[in-house]
Amino acid sequence: MIEKTIGQIEETLAGASSLSEKRRAELLKLLAELKTEVAGLAETHHDSAVNITDKTRISADQATRTDDGGPGLDSTIEELKTAVEKFEASHPGLVSVVNSFCNALADLGI
Repeated sequence: MIEKTIGQIEETLAGASSLSEKRRAELLKLLAELKTEVAGLAETHHDSAVNITDKTRISADQATRTDDGGPGLDSTIEELKTAVEKFEASHPGLVSVVNSFCNALADLGI
């Protein structure tokens, strides 16, 4: 499930015409880091790992939309950040990469 969702996010980022090549590369790099961090989390907190990847997919979908359907992006990003906050002490790398990914999506200005 997690691998499939990560693949969907990769497809979204790869096909997003609204992204510059530099931003696409940055997001794909962060996604690779997220994949590693979530794999570690899934060993002990599988449901939370699934929740985080799902929220990441929704955030990426909203941020890369070309129509005017992105006003919910801010709340979706906040939900994603909240989902990882409880792992700050035990999985600081996860929190760091999710925050970086959220900031990069928010910087798209959509």
